[in-house]
Amino acid sequence: MIHASVTLPRLSQSDHPSQKSIADNFFDDGPHMEWLDIISVNRYIHACYQYQTGQMPAQSWVRAFNETEHWWPIVLQHLLIGMNAHINLDLGIVAAETMPAGELADLKGDFDKINGVLANLVGDLQGELAEIWPLLKLLNSALGNVETAIINFSMEKARDAAWSFAEKLSPLPTPQRKQAILEKDEMMALFSNVISHPGFYGSLIIGIIRLGERGTTRQRIEILE
Repeated sequence: MIHASVTLPRLSQSDHPSQKSIADNFFDDGPHMEWLDIISVNRYIHACYQYQTGQMPAQSWVRAFNETEHWWPIVLQHLLIGMNAHINLDLGIVAAETMPAGELADLKGDFDKINGVLANLVGDLQGELAEIWPLLKLLNSALGNVETAIINFSMEKARDAAWSFAEKLSPLPTPQRKQAILEKDEMMALFSNVISHPGFYGSLIIGIIRLGERGTTRQRIEILE
């Protein structure tokens, strides 16, 4: 049985960054942000359960879980494909489910703050990936600020797209909402192919990185936890 946690690092409830931010009163509306967090985690857990029991989760998650069967994807690819499903698909759905249709706008300020939580994780992630691929330490030294800015920019764009998706879903009745989610899922599943197969030169670089990655799958998960 494939354990889907090879795709995303596991976090205990007390260590989860959004839970810590809620406890520290980082958000204006802690109760709704806690509910958003619960729905988001439950969607991931449910997708894992569906996949492991032979059911069919969202195609974006299927692509992420299927990559765990392959040797060549590097750790960063696993993370990006998981983030594609978690942010580009699920986050907009979760936001729409957290608030009644007429009150979604009230969540916007706290929703934007999510990027602050994610951005704080980038530095830690760079260091953790460098433990797995030691050469990355040299690249972090030379390009650290640039790389961080690029990653944060990408997260900001993904978050903005997720909010637009939430605005689209929020007023829709259930049948139309389900259809919109299916269409978005299909789009994001196709995008995951770009991450998995980045062309000849991209694949060549990824192959070099993969040959230099250290540790077993379990050891890498422990580093990322």
